[in-house]
Amino acid sequence: MKKFFLIAAAIIFLNGSTCAAEDLKFIDAMDDTGYYYDADSVDFQSDDVFSVRMAVIKAGLNRMYTYDVLITAADKTYEILSTKILSYDTRAVLETNNKRRPPQRYSSRSEFGQMVHLILYGN
Repeated sequence: MKKFFLIAAAIIFLNGSTCAAEDLKFIDAMDDTGYYYDADSVDFQSDDVFSVRMAVIKAGLNRMYTYDVLITAADKTYEILSTKILSYDTRAVLETNNKRRPPQRYSSRSEFGQMVHLILYGN
């Protein structure tokens, strides 16, 4: 059942017009929650600083969360630049927040850490 939710979430996310993801990459999953990033949104500002759009799909809650994030790999920090909360089934935007948040640290084993590794080094 977990795989069904994640596959359905990826299909809906890839086909949706609300999110502009062109090259969605799977990061990780836990229960009915899937973590993805849009490879086409990666924008390097220097060797270890880049912005990227992430998506967290919580199929069981009927929610999709998208984040525009600034990553500083050398410091292992991320900064959320903006967020959107969408209804999973209709893709209606329920909430938008363009308030920039303070940088937070991430661990190498977290979804952020896995994503940074995928972006910088591939598989």
